[in-house]
Amino acid sequence: MSTTSLPHSPSSREMRPTASIVMPCYNVADTIEAQLDRILPQIDLTGAELVLVDNNSTDETSRILDELADRPNVVVGSATAGQSVAYARNAGVMLANSDRFLFCDADDLIGANWVDIMTTGLYTHHIVTGRLDAAELNTERQQAGRGDVSQPATFHGLFPLVHGGNMGVTREAWELVGPLDETLGSVEDIEWSLRAKAVGHPIVRLSDAVIHYRYRNRAIDLWHQGLLYGKYRPEIARRAHERLGVRVRRFAGMKSWAWLAINAVRVGQAEMRPQLAWVAGNRVGQVIGSIKSRFCFI
Repeated sequence: MSTTSLPHSPSSREMRPTASIVMPCYNVADTIEAQLDRILPQIDLTGAELVLVDNNSTDETSRILDELADRPNVVVGSATAGQSVAYARNAGVMLANSDRFLFCDADDLIGANWVDIMTTGLYTHHIVTGRLDAAELNTERQQAGRGDVSQPATFHGLFPLVHGGNMGVTREAWELVGPLDETLGSVEDIEWSLRAKAVGHPIVRLSDAVIHYRYRNRAIDLWHQGLLYGKYRPEIARRAHERLGVRVRRFAGMKSWAWLAINAVRVGQAEMRPQLAWVAGNRVGQVIGSIKSRFCFI
């Protein structure tokens, strides 16, 4: 178990930001301004700072960030040596001036009082995560295709999960658990949750800390995203077996395979293609990942 102490209580004499909100930015010109409209007033109220990390954007994202560079409590940086959310988030932590880090994404929307709720949570806990809401930014059909994301998440019941886009961690816990794994192409938040479990740090869920989560809607984008997610899940299962001594069922995805087999004939229906692409991408990805990691998890 971890022997680290709890974070200190807030002090009126504390000069540093109450929290550093780390937000990776890659080609988010279409969505980031709506997110900024929610974040900036909240950091003004709470004394937090916003750390924006441009990760090789090629659209108007860089211009939008440059316009914020002189704003109080905003730090604008870049991460150009790699291309991944994990890399950009790790780079953002290096720029942070607080001992409490909050993570959100530029294509989602934070909920009311999110900054205050997450920051307050880190005065008494080392790792917190919030609740996802899919209703505000997605259609009913998009929501039906992904299940209920608002419930607490686990990796097949083996350990609880933080969501990388709705996560808070103290500097002390970050240094103990370590940065996000940049060698993974996705699911880096799941792997980080595994390491938190391994060192004995509980993950505390703050149900009032809401992130309005945006799904992709084109079938081709969902296929690529599902494929990427699926490819790295067997590696997480392998590491969980090694570090925790527990094993996820090898054929845990059989219900999804069965659903895919039954509904594949509906690929000609435009409304079904996004969900079919998502499920198929995940399933094919896990087969590829099982071969690559030499650990069966399909």
